[in-house]
Amino acid sequence: MDKKELKQSTTKVYEEYGFVKKGKYYYLDLEKVVICSGFSSMHGITYLAFNFSVKATNSEEDRKPNNMFDGYDSMEIQMYFNKNAEGYHKKEIRFKEWDKEFYSNELKKLLHYYFDPYKKDAIEHIKKCYQNIGYVHDNEIIMVQAKTREYLGI
Repeated sequence: MDKKELKQSTTKVYEEYGFVKKGKYYYLDLEKVVICSGFSSMHGITYLAFNFSVKATNSEEDRKPNNMFDGYDSMEIQMYFNKNAEGYHKKEIRFKEWDKEFYSNELKKLLHYYFDPYKKDAIEHIKKCYQNIGYVHDNEIIMVQAKTREYLGI
């Protein structure tokens, strides 16, 4: 799979899940939370990450268009494709080695794993994650802004 096919497949799967693509990011606008997700890279690898924003503490104007960081409560939460890999390779999208069908199937599983809890009850999910020593999804640390912690009572 090449980069063009990677982007096309990613857009198709994200949109099927309910995200809307605006610019280079994908947005899932839930009742109380907005999730922004997209590609990142580090150490020469490509991966997917996301941030969330609680609507009651961050206005739409706070969330900068096409920016996954400004106006969001969390730090970048990296999505792991292979939890058995070492270090940063856990999140690596090996698109040059994977075919579209394999990637699409793995991405669908990943979206359900990370975002189904937000769709069910985003606020309760965030509270639970933060109260469990600030961890979410296999020791991924989440940071939440002070004003959001206060709003959530955590």
